[in-house]
Amino acid sequence: MTFTQNSEIYVALQDIGINRLIKHVMVQQPSLFNYGSVLPVTNPQPVCKEIITVPQVVQAKNPLITLMDPFMIPIFYEQEEQKSIRLDYIVQVTNGEIDLFPGNIFSLPPELNPPLKDQQLAVYLEVYAGLICQKRKEGELSCLRLNLFSTCNCGINTKQGSQTISINVLGIEIPEFKPEGMESMIECISLLYLNNWIIPKMLDPISAFIFNVIKIPHELGNLRLLASSTVPHNPAVEDNQIKMFANFEEINLNLPPSSSGNGNTGTVTRTTRSRNREGAFDLTAAVSTGALKDIYTAIVKGFRFSKSGTGNVGYEVSAHLEGGSLEMRDDGTIVIKELDIKWDRFKLDIVIDIPKQCVGGGKICVLPPFPSCNVPCGGCVTLPSYCFFEGSKDITIPIDLSGLITSEVTLGARVEAFYGIGSGIPNRWQIAIVPTLPFDLEVIDIADSVGDLFKSLVQGKINSFLETCGAPESAVALVKGILGDIDNIIRNILDITDDIGEWLIDKISQIEIFQPLLNDLYDYIAFKIPAVFEIEDPLKVPDLDGILVPVKIPVEFIGVSVNSHEIVIEGDVGN
Repeated sequence: MTFTQNSEIYVALQDIGINRLIKHVMVQQPSLFNYGSVLPVTNPQPVCKEIITVPQVVQAKNPLITLMDPFMIPIFYEQEEQKSIRLDYIVQVTNGEIDLFPGNIFSLPPELNPPLKDQQLAVYLEVYAGLICQKRKEGELSCLRLNLFSTCNCGINTKQGSQTISINVLGIEIPEFKPEGMESMIECISLLYLNNWIIPKMLDPISAFIFNVIKIPHELGNLRLLASSTVPHNPAVEDNQIKMFANFEEINLNLPPSSSGNGNTGTVTRTTRSRNREGAFDLTAAVSTGALKDIYTAIVKGFRFSKSGTGNVGYEVSAHLEGGSLEMRDDGTIVIKELDIKWDRFKLDIVIDIPKQCVGGGKICVLPPFPSCNVPCGGCVTLPSYCFFEGSKDITIPIDLSGLITSEVTLGARVEAFYGIGSGIPNRWQIAIVPTLPFDLEVIDIADSVGDLFKSLVQGKINSFLETCGAPESAVALVKGILGDIDNIIRNILDITDDIGEWLIDKISQIEIFQPLLNDLYDYIAFKIPAVFEIEDPLKVPDLDGILVPVKIPVEFIGVSVNSHEIVIEGDVGN
């Protein structure tokens, strides 16, 4: 059985991990869980229970208590206007836990008909309510402790392309609270408060932790999910987990040419970290082979290579990747087969050195007397000589193979999780593809038309050279006679004894383009791609209103494994 048998994406969070998240939210944004009127706000004493927070909240001067209006009690006097007496108060949520079906964190009160029903979850809150009575001694606070239990179901909210877990309270109970009428009133207020404020705030980091596993920075593209409708329950509440099933609605990656794909300046030193815990992981996520192939296609589109150089063969080249196949294996490796390197630009300047050719020269002597002619005297005449192709680089053949040549590479890789120690940027967990060397690269084809093109270019260059050298036509004709036709030049003078395409491949192999291409491909796979699939530690969950400091969730461990069906990511939330 695989995690992704019913969807492309699977994400599950254990209730133990959820409760760790809740604890982080409570100490980093205490004003979400403490409410009071002027007196408790301006002077955090008196409170029913000490408010525990972190130094960042104090440094940022974030409030510990959310300001609320005081209770105003109207008082009537005879022949006077109505007056009011204010009562300051404080309400504190000091503890919170979630228990997922079938339930193993806490016990429900009998009024909620335990045990938990299928696909339900329970919420426990410890609440303190305090009231300051003005008739009593200044600062004296009367506090009441309530244990609030509720049962809930959950769903997925989709808004503006993002998705979050939602929880709806079904029933609520405050055990041993009397009188019953007062209990009903408080339960009614608590129900509204839970559904509209406390639970949504608690779910923000939960949703962020679940969905950030498969979320990428906006500047690097978009991986948009759509909740699966083919499963009976989505999300499913079972096995002490919230399980979410989704498919990719859009995959669009835009990996930049810089070495850092996250837009930050700085470096990351990779290390490995072992897990410190035992038992179930807080987070389990999986991506199916089919979805990974779609991601692979998007990644392939992002690679670009360009290079130029001079020498016996000058060149100007650029290339991209197409095709190939992704094969995932049960031994934890990935094989990318027959990945085509398409040369968008492949211009060569091939320097040809033709052996020196000389014609003419020597002397013609006439010695008298000749009986057959009337020549009064004799003598010798020196004839002019002409030498051609004396330089070391006689002619340069520019040949454009753009779109006419194809290369192919096959490579293997492992998928690993690293912990990156940041220099100038935050630490992060990276899910990286580590290529295994060597790559198998082959120049597999040059179009048949290249041979005729090359012959035509050589003949044209030789003719142009001879016609513009200043020698008389007779000398040029003699050299052409010596060189012979174009096939003779190709075979005997240029020593191309067989196929011109194979000769060109040999020439291309001598220039420095393939090893730099393989180096760039390695860096692209090993370093740029992980910049997309990474999670900062601690993971930041910004306040929606931008007022409070972000909640920072420590990510204690991330691990990854591969099999022929899916890639599985497992993680733990830090304490």
